[in-house]
Amino acid sequence: METIKVLIIDKNILVRRAITTILQKQKQFHVFWSHEDFDNVETMVRSKQPDIVLLSIDNIEDEGLDVLQKINAEFNSLPVIVISPRNEEGARAAITALRLGAIDFITKPDSKNLILFAERHLKKRLDPLLNAVYKIRERQDMDHLMLETLTQPQKSFGNLNTDKIDQHPAEIVVMGGCTGGVQALFSILNQLPEDLAMPVVVVQHLPRTYTGYLATCLDSYCNIAVREAQNGDKLETGAVYIAPGGYQCEVKQSPAGIVASVHRGPRENNMRPSIDVLFRSTAKIYGSKALGILLSGCGIDGLSGAEQVKKHSGQIIVQDPRSSIAPDLALSAISRGLTKTCCTPQNIAQQIIKYSSLVGSDYYEGQEKDVINTNFLF
Repeated sequence: METIKVLIIDKNILVRRAITTILQKQKQFHVFWSHEDFDNVETMVRSKQPDIVLLSIDNIEDEGLDVLQKINAEFNSLPVIVISPRNEEGARAAITALRLGAIDFITKPDSKNLILFAERHLKKRLDPLLNAVYKIRERQDMDHLMLETLTQPQKSFGNLNTDKIDQHPAEIVVMGGCTGGVQALFSILNQLPEDLAMPVVVVQHLPRTYTGYLATCLDSYCNIAVREAQNGDKLETGAVYIAPGGYQCEVKQSPAGIVASVHRGPRENNMRPSIDVLFRSTAKIYGSKALGILLSGCGIDGLSGAEQVKKHSGQIIVQDPRSSIAPDLALSAISRGLTKTCCTPQNIAQQIIKYSSLVGSDYYEGQEKDVINTNFLF
């Protein structure tokens, strides 16, 4: 098995030792540290040539954010995973780091004493995440992989059918993402107008506290209103609802109208919130008026939900795997024949507008030239 070289950048010796202990139990990981002088990180990266960097960032004032930007500037293909405390400051640091180009993050206890007992928590995230990120880095020819993934494999994109899809207006957008999803959300939601004629409900795999800060950050960044969903919230047009971490979020009919149902239901695909839970409930309520969007992500959460949306005659779009940090979710959806459309984040926004009742408005007509038709032949 090929060795995966992991560089840990953290001044806390307890964190370094905890992570090293976990990784050294598996032969494929070779671990080394940088802790005394962050200014020498570039030199260490050049000399050690790591496959993955684990970078500690405790708050938005942390110099680790500067280190992240240096690594991205000098080694833009080197994946960086942030280690942040599971508190409000850690949430702000992690979301900021994701916007600046970090691949994903791992939480650690905010108390130094608790780090001694955090091995089980860290192990649950570290092993699958590091292996997934290593695979992401190793993918060289995404065009070829996409064409091979099609239910009717093609030799080139020129052989694909580019006829327009039979589209009909949607009344709701449901969106789900995992690794790489935060970056896509900022790109997509920033382009949506404040008077979008339908609500948008989002599941992004993040822990509690982190989703609240994500909603706050997006709301300050975007024209459209963004909030963390609360149980019983009436789903209104021109608003985005972020499912809270640690809770399932469904779409339900109530005497007051269609609302968000937020509850501590069981995990699905080991996720809470789960994309499948949201998509499945939306398909049941909205039928053909549902538009489901799968963003960058690993794993299978979202696939069975997308199947339900399609079964109820709704529409599915996936983020173009070539623009995804983690293309697995989109590739799986394509291979199952769940969609004929994949788009970059920028073009996903235009597709949302196209499906909404804003079709034909001045806003859409001014943007339509930027929409790329990427239909596949199935």
